[in-house]
Amino acid sequence: MKKTLIAAAMSAAFVAAPAFAGTYVGAGLGSARTDANHTASKVFVGYQSTENFGVQVAYNNFGGYRGATATAWSAALVGTLPLDQNWDVSAKLGATENRTTLPGSGRHSDILAGVGVGYNFTKNFALRLEYEDFGKMPTDVNGNRWKATNWGLNAKYSF
Repeated sequence: MKKTLIAAAMSAAFVAAPAFAGTYVGAGLGSARTDANHTASKVFVGYQSTENFGVQVAYNNFGGYRGATATAWSAALVGTLPLDQNWDVSAKLGATENRTTLPGSGRHSDILAGVGVGYNFTKNFALRLEYEDFGKMPTDVNGNRWKATNWGLNAKYSF
């Protein structure tokens, strides 16, 4: 049920996006570090209220985690500093809910922090190399609690 509601909310955001000039969507691939290195994926939607400030909601899949799956939902404030017409740097700070499918484990809320550098190919399309720290994962059955970080290359489309 929750997955259906989340999918419906994300779909509504994509449909409503053209109504907002600062709305953007994107996806990325990267290398997540939880208990080991794994291939990660990400989808996100955001709203850039000014040239320098915005908000973003994201879903990350960190790949494997101790033989199970690890994911995160996050919401963050994003600050962007344009360096010239094409390049910018950014930082984000927010909250994340990290989840695993391990038996006896579930969710852990933590602070999300990240930095990135982006290149804007056009007014609408950009690529961003980003590092994000998701804090700790939920405790596994052995009492271990690993950190989750991600290096990712994200494509972003602005409306």
